[in-house]
Amino acid sequence: MRIMRATLCGVLGAGAISAASVLLRAVGIPIQLELILGTAFGLAPGTAAFALGLAMHLAIGGAFGLLYAWLFETVWLHGGASTGMILAVLHGSLVGMVVGFTPRFHPLIPAQIPDPGAYFASLGTVGVVSFFAIHVLYGAIVGAGYGHVAAERQWAPS
Repeated sequence: MRIMRATLCGVLGAGAISAASVLLRAVGIPIQLELILGTAFGLAPGTAAFALGLAMHLAIGGAFGLLYAWLFETVWLHGGASTGMILAVLHGSLVGMVVGFTPRFHPLIPAQIPDPGAYFASLGTVGVVSFFAIHVLYGAIVGAGYGHVAAERQWAPS
């Protein structure tokens, strides 16, 4: 397993999710993963909470990059963008459930920050589709960046 590559691709993928979220917010779809993460420890919504949340998001992205690489290498024996995108649907499904539980453990939801609902369902269909789309973007970046796995390289034509 290529640990550094997997981690870097995960961080880049998380950065892409954050960048896409900025664009979504600009068009009125307020997906704010960074703010939810940054305020989970009691920081008031603002720049410091966003910065902490962004740092946490990038670190979590790196950790998920390692998980993706492990799954590519040991479970599917296949890598690449399409495999990453398929895995991202599973990833988004699990993370979306956790997002649905945030009011149970987040100190500011729903008092100061709106409850996003599972998969950002509080935003309607556009929220759910956007949530999955940004995770599929993550999977494409991690899969493409990580590339082929050892089993695929073994069978590649010379």
